[in-house]
Amino acid sequence: MFKYRLRDWATARGYGLAIGGTGVIDEVKRKLEERRAAGLIEAGFYAENLSSFKFLEGLAVSGPVSLVMVAVPSPIHTLPATAGGRTFEMLIPPTYVRYRATFDDVLGDMKANVLPEDVKAETLRAPLKSLAVHMGLAAYGRNNVTYVAGLGSGHQLCGYAVGTDLETTERSASGTDAETMLERCRDCRACLKVCPTGAIREDRFLISAERCFTLHSESRRPLPAWAKVGRSNCLIGCLACQQICPENKGRLRTAPSGVKLTGDEAEALMEVGRRLESGAGGVSAGAIDERIMASFRRARAKLDRLGMTEDAEVMGRNLANFIRG
Repeated sequence: MFKYRLRDWATARGYGLAIGGTGVIDEVKRKLEERRAAGLIEAGFYAENLSSFKFLEGLAVSGPVSLVMVAVPSPIHTLPATAGGRTFEMLIPPTYVRYRATFDDVLGDMKANVLPEDVKAETLRAPLKSLAVHMGLAAYGRNNVTYVAGLGSGHQLCGYAVGTDLETTERSASGTDAETMLERCRDCRACLKVCPTGAIREDRFLISAERCFTLHSESRRPLPAWAKVGRSNCLIGCLACQQICPENKGRLRTAPSGVKLTGDEAEALMEVGRRLESGAGGVSAGAIDERIMASFRRARAKLDRLGMTEDAEVMGRNLANFIRG
């Protein structure tokens, strides 16, 4: 049966894999709604980041449906940027580089090499972390980041609805129907102590996601005063809790991004970022010297090569904050 081919396919590529029935969707939706209703998830954060999930709605997959969750190894990428005559090694945390393309690549590979031609499969728009934990593929750390055996937090989760019944065997072997936390987290406070904004809490397991620095580093809104937390050499996102985590020891890989920003490109990126942060607006606001704009376009084109969905102007702001210190 091709579910065994699916397992062999994942093993050959170094992927983590879990297969489950659609019942786990109902459990995840129920818990999400309970937390929203109880105020454990801040209303603004929920509206902006969690309300767009479609789960199984609108999918063309019909009949018996199984969920396939894949954990793809994802390293920290390095990106050198030159400013003021010095070159700084900026970091891009796991999952940012080629995020959307990875979903398509894995699905295409799965269709070409594993799934029969008459079996449809589509990408899920759902809370993949929660699904992965319920399906037994991952466990939560105290930082609410998911950890996969052998990969630590250096992975990208990709979820798919597959139009066939794969639930038996794999589901009963790995499914948990519950959210699990890493055993070592119960007595460890490393990430809590290093979190720059206090998003990781002592009084509850669910972090205050609205205070997570990653969230604000991705936003075009000016950084809140409390989120200006000193020097972070992440071009986007934050690695503080992942780099300190004992579970990641020897597991977080680093790889070159293949992109380097020259002095002119980095300065232009930062200039646009500073304008954004000051409230003057980004490139759409105009009134930027054409030489700066030309360098900015070159910088943005390089970042586009990485397949990142984040705003280049936002990354310019983050770079400027790091260089300024």
